[in-house]
Amino acid sequence: MSLDVATLLTVLVMVSAMAAAFVWFLYSGHRPIPGIKAIAWSNTLVCIGFLGVIARPVLPTLVSFMGANALICAGYLVALYGMAAFFRSRVNPLILAMIGAAYCAEFAYFYYVQPSYNTRLFCYLMFYSLVIAYVLRLTVREYRRTGNTSHLAAAGVAGLLCVSFFACALLPLFRDRGTDVLSPNWVNALVIVEQIFFVVGWTLSFTLMVSERLNQERIRAEADSKVKSEALANMSHELRTPLKAIIGFADVIDSKALGENSPKYAEYIKDIRFSGQHLLLLINDILDISRIESGKLELHEERVEIAGLVESVRRMTGPRAEAAGVTVSCTLDSPFKVTICDELRLRQILVNLLVNAVKFTPEGGRVDISTLNRPGGGGAFVIADTGIGMDAAGIKRALTKYCQVESTLTHRQEGIGLGLPLAVALTEAHGGRLEIASTPGIGTTITVDLPAFRCPAAEALPAP
Repeated sequence: MSLDVATLLTVLVMVSAMAAAFVWFLYSGHRPIPGIKAIAWSNTLVCIGFLGVIARPVLPTLVSFMGANALICAGYLVALYGMAAFFRSRVNPLILAMIGAAYCAEFAYFYYVQPSYNTRLFCYLMFYSLVIAYVLRLTVREYRRTGNTSHLAAAGVAGLLCVSFFACALLPLFRDRGTDVLSPNWVNALVIVEQIFFVVGWTLSFTLMVSERLNQERIRAEADSKVKSEALANMSHELRTPLKAIIGFADVIDSKALGENSPKYAEYIKDIRFSGQHLLLLINDILDISRIESGKLELHEERVEIAGLVESVRRMTGPRAEAAGVTVSCTLDSPFKVTICDELRLRQILVNLLVNAVKFTPEGGRVDISTLNRPGGGGAFVIADTGIGMDAAGIKRALTKYCQVESTLTHRQEGIGLGLPLAVALTEAHGGRLEIASTPGIGTTITVDLPAFRCPAAEALPAP
């Protein structure tokens, strides 16, 4: 059966050119999405490569054969790299370059040294099959993680391509099917049709995945906008409350509304100081989150005695715990004596966690702050309470900036929802890890783990 393979190749080149133009257009409007540029280059390289194959009668052999096949090989490898980038997976470009070089060396050997078109056809079809198999693996793994339907469709396209390329790779081994890709036979025609399906099918699949990701990002952006709007309303209330108290008490004292020397003035001065300190803490939390998000947070590290640090945290939160009717206890692990850290930031972590524990513990409850010396190095601070606890959704909400855990206890407590997110960020800035274990109705345990290099033995440290 005689087939016009050259016509199919011309269709492949045209389809590749249109696919490349489409993806380049997609890239121009969505540059931040990883992988789009690589897929555009993939279609471009495949287009130029097959254009070189068509022009074989008029081009030098080295250009039309080695150059064209190297471009097609690069097109497939760049497609693999683009998909890995899109799925936020890592593929080493050097390994891809080595695979491409081996592919070209094999092609040159079976063309110049031991000419065998059937062997060349088998090798490059197996190469296509293996590349698409790896893409299939990436796509299936991402589908399991996200459950996106577009990933399932892409996995179907990749699976069909992988199987068909593998099946076609076996055909040349049984019979002599020609001497060149331009030979008019059905095997060559089938291979070119598969290439067309690859360009069209994968471009459409990738476009669907980009579209679904953009839609998800739009939904997340709308949700974030709603959270920020609620946060601004809550923040304005929380900042205004202590400010009103300061102004109100100051006005009473200034106007001497209760007489010249009323004993109430001394109480009001204490209230003004407390409200001012609370307002300062709120503002500092907002500024610290801003510094962390902009990458401008700096740690001023020094040797810190654990016992003194924990005692200062307990004293700072003592009045709040006493007012709430919550008992606070301390248990120190004696081997964990010192740490190298930013004392202000580590105290901020512990104060935020302890204040949260007191806030969400009903009257008569208990909060314990303890330290642990980790075997093999490292230390930990553990804040455990007998409060209301949280389920998985509550933990997720508590870790979201400007969100607050919904509870009847929160209606009588202040806060802008930055305590826990800020503690996490500051812990990570120290190279540590913050873990939360919580059960509704039983309580919450938060562990702040510091790495070994921050927790050397006290006797090994020089005097400050």
